[in-house]
Amino acid sequence: MKTCLCWHYTLFVFALVLVSTFLPTDAHAAVSNSSSDTVSAATIIMLTNTDRTLHAAAPLSDNALLDTAAQAKADDMVAGSYFAHYSPSGVSPWHWFTAAGYAYTHAGEDLALNFTNSETLEAAWMASPTHRANILKSVYTETGVGVAHGTYLGSPAVFIVELFATPTHTNPAL
Repeated sequence: MKTCLCWHYTLFVFALVLVSTFLPTDAHAAVSNSSSDTVSAATIIMLTNTDRTLHAAAPLSDNALLDTAAQAKADDMVAGSYFAHYSPSGVSPWHWFTAAGYAYTHAGEDLALNFTNSETLEAAWMASPTHRANILKSVYTETGVGVAHGTYLGSPAVFIVELFATPTHTNPAL
């Protein structure tokens, strides 16, 4: 029976992700079970580290350069009105790390659109195998988050970027 309940929970979260993708921001707020009505970089990092700890992975350190890179990516998606790992002009996710001056040996990127609270966002990422893999990947030691507000497909939108990385030893101390 426990497996069945987990399966139902996974389906519920997956359905929530699908619904949040197609609903305008205000409609998504009504779907949320959380009392929080904002997406916060600090809360996303705290929730990421909670999930990592629950799955025996070391917590990630917030890195200012990764915050800068994640914010630049989120701002670029707003400016270009796109939602994708690669920009319409072909700019890769790795560009943002380098542009911020962050040298890495391993890197990953999770994106989200139109979530209005951090808790629902983290639950959706953990229900997605590829996002979950980034969150729990033990080789990552640092993270950064960016949140931008704009429009997407003619509707108000919230763009969220979480970057994960393992720095090289050449990153300057902050």
